Amino acid sequence: MRPEVVAFIIVVVVYFVGSEGLKRYYDAKIQAFYNAGLFDECLDELNKFLPRILLTTFKQHYYRFLVHDARGDRELAERMIELLVRMRNSAKRQAQILPIAFNYFAENGNKKRAKELLAELKETKGADKAVIADCQLTYEIVFGKRCDMIDKMEAMLPRANQQLKGKLYYLLAKQYANAGNRERARHYRAELNELRRREREVQPNEA
Repeated sequence: MRPEVVAFIIVVVVYFVGSEGLKRYYDAKIQAFYNAGLFDECLDELNKFLPRILLTTFKQHYYRFLVHDARGDRELAERMIELLVRMRNSAKRQAQILPIAFNYFAENGNKKRAKELLAELKETKGADKAVIADCQLTYEIVFGKRCDMIDKMEAMLPRANQQLKGKLYYLLAKQYANAGNRERARHYRAELNELRRREREVQPNEA
């Protein structure tokens, strides 16, 4: 093999290995900033040249959505999640992003958009039936005033992880409100707020 061909192959291999390493580095760095609640740093990193060319557009929009949602900036969060939903995604990726978008709009009380996203999820090839059922139940509790799952969901709490626990607190608060029990609804809203506060809290050794 000619020396210039060998040199070209080496350059290509080094480039791809280096690119993948940098991609993982920036991905981990941005994720760490987000997990620590350092949202300004997270956005600053996303705006830098290398992350903008190394990370996929989907991943950049998704991180921005997470940051804006965590900050309570509904206008920007909604813009990002709509961009994610409307991208030319594979069926697998669309099946992953639609439940996230559905839950976002359901939690923010947008019945029309939540209904549209639920319908789209049901038509998406390869969408998980359990995820569809979960979104359907959420829709019926949030917008259909269901309150018959309280006992079952409360029984799930002791074994639930952080993410599931947050979802259960939210749906229990909604169900108790639907049932007219304001005291228990306030209790679970307070539990949800405390859980989110702890998730966002920056520990002294993480600063």
